[in-house]
Amino acid sequence: MAESKYGKYLIKAPTLKGDFPPLAQRMVYDGKVAGGTADVGIRYSYFYGPPFQFEVPHKHDYDQFLCFLGTPEDVRDFDAEVEIWLGEEMEKHTITESTIVHVPAGLMHCPMNYKRISKPIMLINITLGGEYVKKGAKGELLPWKPEDMKKLRKKRE
Repeated sequence: MAESKYGKYLIKAPTLKGDFPPLAQRMVYDGKVAGGTADVGIRYSYFYGPPFQFEVPHKHDYDQFLCFLGTPEDVRDFDAEVEIWLGEEMEKHTITESTIVHVPAGLMHCPMNYKRISKPIMLINITLGGEYVKKGAKGELLPWKPEDMKKLRKKRE
């Protein structure tokens, strides 16, 4: 059967096993990976506890939007407490309601500390870059796979 004219625009089953607790499946799409041409990345994760912290401070060469939302039934029903650090000076912000954090290109951000999750919450991570790339404060490339992040943390200890 011949491929349809617009079938190439349907991305099917863009999921993988999560790389932070809980290790459930999450939706991941990077627009320039696997032959794509879009300057966008989308990651959708669903968290239901227990509390955890992840990520090392890093930055990107593109803008990022972190959308912290409540339950699938009502995205405003956000019953959790999440801390995120922004900037070189590590300014801490606490999220206790549905919030979108705009992270401009070049702004250091993270870690994220999920202190309390009383009801399931969603994180939709939108990047305006076609491939997910993390950089340290000096512009050095940082690993983003869980096993590489563990190695990096051990080196710093």
